[in-house]
Formats: sequence, C-alpha cells, structure tokens
Amino acid sequence: MSGVFYGWWIVLAVSLIHFWGAGTAFYSFTAFFNPMVAEFNWSYAGTSLAMSFRSMETGIAAPIVGTLTDRFGPRRLVFMGSILAGLCFVLLSRVNSLGGFYFYFILMSIGTSLCFTVPGYTAIANWFDKKRGIALGVSLAAIGVSGMLIPAMNWVIARYDWREAMVVGGVGMWVVGIPASLALRHRPEDYGYAVDGIGGGRQSGPASRVPLAEGALPFGFGTREAMKTGVFWLIAIGATVASAGISAVSVHVMPALISVQIARRTAASLSAIVIVSSAAGRLGFGWLSDRISKKYLFGVALLMEGAGLLVFANTHSLVQVVVFAVLFGPGYGGVAIMKLTMQGEYFGRRSFGSINGLLSGIHTVGTITGPVLAGLIYDARGSYSLAWLVLGVAILAAVPLLVTAGNPLGSRAQGAETP
Repeated sequence: MSGVFYGWWIVLAVSLIHFWGAGTAFYSFTAFFNPMVAEFNWSYAGTSLAMSFRSMETGIAAPIVGTLTDRFGPRRLVFMGSILAGLCFVLLSRVNSLGGFYFYFILMSIGTSLCFTVPGYTAIANWFDKKRGIALGVSLAAIGVSGMLIPAMNWVIARYDWREAMVVGGVGMWVVGIPASLALRHRPEDYGYAVDGIGGGRQSGPASRVPLAEGALPFGFGTREAMKTGVFWLIAIGATVASAGISAVSVHVMPALISVQIARRTAASLSAIVIVSSAAGRLGFGWLSDRISKKYLFGVALLMEGAGLLVFANTHSLVQVVVFAVLFGPGYGGVAIMKLTMQGEYFGRRSFGSINGLLSGIHTVGTITGPVLAGLIYDARGSYSLAWLVLGVAILAAVPLLVTAGNPLGSRAQGAETP
C-alpha cells in the first residue's frame, strides 16, 4: 500500500466524512420532516425554516472556514466539527419546541461547516491538479451515495422513533468523523510530496519535507483578485440558483411525493434514488472536467437540473418521478463538482479554501430561500408544482451566463505552476 499516493488516502477520508455527514445532517432531514410536523403540529414553512437557518449560518461561516483552512489546514477544523456536530445531533433528539429545534440545528450547522465541505474540498484540491476533477468527483460521489441513508434513517424512525434516529446520526458522526479527520493533510509540499504524486512518492529533502520555493504560495489568484473578475460572479450566480433547487428538493422531496399519493415507504426509496443518482453526475462530470471545457459542462449540468424540476412540477406517477430523478440527480451532482473544478482551473490553488468559502457563502442565499419558498407555496396552494416551476425556470436562465465565462488566469498561467 506504500505505493499509493497519499492524496488518495485524503480522498478516502473526506469521502467517508461526506458520506455520513451529508446523508444524516442534510439529506435525511426529509425523513424527519413529517414525523416532527405530526408530533408538534408545526407548519411546513416553519419546519423548513430550520434548514434555512442552518444555511444562513453556513453562508456566514463558509468564508471564515475557508480562510481558516488555508491558514491552519483542514485536520483541526474537521476534528472539532465532528465532535460538535455529533453532540448537536444528540441534543436535537431531546427538543420539545420549535425554538429549541432552531437553536440546536444552528449549532449543528456550525459543526458541519467545520466538518465539510470546504475543508475537505480544499485538502483534495491542494493535492491534485491534472486529476483534480476525478479526485473531487469521488468525494462528491460519496455525498450522492449517502442518499442511501434516507431509507435507512426512515427505517429507524419507523421502527423506533425520530429521536432515536437523531442519536444514531450523532454517534455516527463521532465514529466516522473523528478518525477520518486525523488522516487529513494540507498541502503536499509540506509533507515532501508533489502535486498529483508526480515523480513518485515522497521527494528528498530535510526531514523528508520539500516546502514551496522561498516560501512562495501556490500559483493562482487571491480572494480579492478573484472577486474582481466577472467569472467569479457568474459561478456564484449559477451555484446560487442551483442550490435553491437542490435544497428545496432535499427538504421537501418526501412530502412532495406523499402529497401526490405515493406511499411513505415508496417515497423514501424514491428520495434515495434521486440523491444516489447524483453520484453518477459527480463522478461523470468530474471525469469529463479533466478533459472537456468546464464552463460548457457547468451549463449542461444546470440544464439537466432545471429540466428535472420542470418535470417534477407535473409529476403524478412513478414513471414521471423516474424521469425527474434521471435528469435532476446527475444534473445537480454535476453542478456540485463543476463549481469546484471550474474554480480550480480559473483561480488556482493559492487561496482555494478562501475562494471556495466565499462562493459557498454567496450561494447559501439560494439554499436559504429554496426550502422556505417551497414550504410557503405548499402552505398557500396545497401543492408544490408552482415551486418546482419557479425554481426550474430560474436555473435554466443561468445557463447562457455560464457558457460565456472566460478564464481570468489567461496568460498568467504560462510559465507558471498549473492552477
């Protein structure tokens, strides 16, 4: 096993954290939704607001977490985040009021912000260049595969209770997150490796470490430089509208399916299929992004996600749900990976964590508004159709913006380190 480039062990560690964290703290919320509404008699919009509060915290924390990751590396942040997120899961199992639910949900979001996704993505992006797309794609595919935890958590809820399911989520965060965090490393140069493992294994040097020449930072843009480019804002717009659709579906997909007379158990399985199918988009688009223009791939991913929502707006049968899943799942999985690989190509490794954190903070505007918009429309109309229609059209409108993006590095990349 010594011949395996250490960067791939980082990919494995990040993938494990993403699998459990996303599957329990993000996607499985849809399985908790109806049982909590039924027990406490909360409104759909009021319950959805918890996800929006979490997204608001993520939006504020992401730029800070990105800066801290660039400065201190990912290991400490992920270690602390795993402890906090697991604790808050356990505390959520004891809530008896909407205010308490909001409070612990926000605290848990602080923990998950430290666990993923910015620290993990930054670690991987720093260890890979020519294989960055597939490396990030593997870690993002783990998020897609985590959709399998929806029926698993739904089974725990049905067999025991939603409170016991929360405890399972918390203990899992400790068991998975804490050991995996210890495997993370920041930049390969600090540990005697070359990016992508080119040159084979460790390089020679004092104490087996080969720092960057004269203390220089990796090639690329600083955060302020990136913000002055038009493509930064085009990526932000595309990610924002896409995240609105993703977050709305992740929260409301089971209630939406149940509202069109699909049995709860079947709805849980279909919800998992929608999420798991995104793994194909994450891997596929990641692999293609190492070979094909990233801006066009980003546009295709948005097109698929938006078209899927338009299908969902008129869904009344299992066949239509399958068509929705085939379009929406790989599409939003593609958006997730293309945002990262496009950032890496256009801005480089120098401040990957800070730039990614800032972009993540901006697109949480969509993450916040998506679930609440869908909940408000359902409360007012008794149907989700208009919500999916509005979100789908907004996503499709962003496609022509992304495909016009130009690479701001331009001639700066000539003779310098590939970003």
